Amino acid sequence: MNKYLLCSLLALVAGCSTGPYLHPESSVGQNALLSRTCPGAHAAISFTPLSEELNWVHVLVYVAPPGTLSWPGKVRATDTELRLFGRLYKPHLGNPATSLWVSAASPDVTVKLASGQTYQVSIEQLKTGFDPKQTSTSSIKGTALGKGDMDDFTLTFPDIFVNGEKVPMAPIRFKKHEERYAPVFNC
Repeated sequence: MNKYLLCSLLALVAGCSTGPYLHPESSVGQNALLSRTCPGAHAAISFTPLSEELNWVHVLVYVAPPGTLSWPGKVRATDTELRLFGRLYKPHLGNPATSLWVSAASPDVTVKLASGQTYQVSIEQLKTGFDPKQTSTSSIKGTALGKGDMDDFTLTFPDIFVNGEKVPMAPIRFKKHEERYAPVFNC
């Protein structure tokens, strides 16, 4: 019995691996947890308008590596995917009846690989815009940034707006990481 308890305790102390994920870094924005209650990879980056009226609305940028599940249908991504979504933060949830819309000056995002190669990818969500109240999860199907696995690249976005107010953004560098963390039982 003591042997099983010791092994269980050792596994708990050793922690869990996040598995490979693409860690974002930018001079503007803040790292954000994909799941607010679970430890692990800070794989998204959050941007918000400067005005007090809209600073509770965040636009999150997440890049899902191949093998990441997406909805609907629990389909695994085969390519590296860009997924944009919104998140509304307390205490300033604002008026629930407030209409919100995320839009862009252009649907094209520039991808610059570590090799220096640069190309543009048209993002469907930026063509049409989206309601951050309705698109609020990183599990949505994204737009492929390139074939297969990408491990070091920079994304440059066009001007992004929430209800017409420009959201301060800067180029975002994504680099493959893997970390360890202590498991939590409420995930």
